Amino acid sequence: MLGDSIMVDWGPDAYNSMISLGLDYAPLQHLLITHSHQDHFLAEELAFRRQGFARLAEGSLLTIHGNQAVERRLGDSLGRDGGRPLDSYGLAFDRIAAGDVRDLGDGITVECLLADHAREEDALNFLFRTGDRELLIANDTGWWPEQTWERLAAASLNTVVLDATSGLVESSGRNHHNARTVVAARDELAKLGALADGATFVANHFSHNGGMLHADLEGFFGPRGILVGYDGMELTV
Repeated sequence: MLGDSIMVDWGPDAYNSMISLGLDYAPLQHLLITHSHQDHFLAEELAFRRQGFARLAEGSLLTIHGNQAVERRLGDSLGRDGGRPLDSYGLAFDRIAAGDVRDLGDGITVECLLADHAREEDALNFLFRTGDRELLIANDTGWWPEQTWERLAAASLNTVVLDATSGLVESSGRNHHNARTVVAARDELAKLGALADGATFVANHFSHNGGMLHADLEGFFGPRGILVGYDGMELTV
């Protein structure tokens, strides 16, 4: 979550996170979805926003920003709830693609960047900007395509959150990063001058297939100046 009004991805643990971490989703206005895989977009749970399950504040509207595959998954999921219109759930949909920029209000904009993941649907990463501060959230990606590297070369990133799915398992760096390619990506951003002074770099999106527990991740990333993400982590951009 970014403040109270913006959230990136809506996975199967969204409800549990709300309960266990004491989050309040009622003020959400923008839900940005990187791609349609269910660990990032469990659209079925949004059906519980409709009358009879929820009492939304008058005029409450949550805009889902996503690609065509995300739009299709949303339609299929809500279709099984009777085919009601989106506004009956207090929802709207905004189709986005790489290169698009959206104004999210409160002085925050987001730019969509092409990820190296789920290329059949063009998965996205998100570059947020508020004032002179920049935040990159790259939940699912391997080594970015050239067009994304070119865009990031012009950035001045204060905070980066980057996929480290594969742990120390050998990886080509495509589709997902492993621990070593996360370091390589950080170093390449630094070489390009894309990291602001004192930038915070966070590894996230861990899988049991990576063979590393949290202490193992800390042992690898800590000496390399990279933070290890965890549920409930709070950062100031």
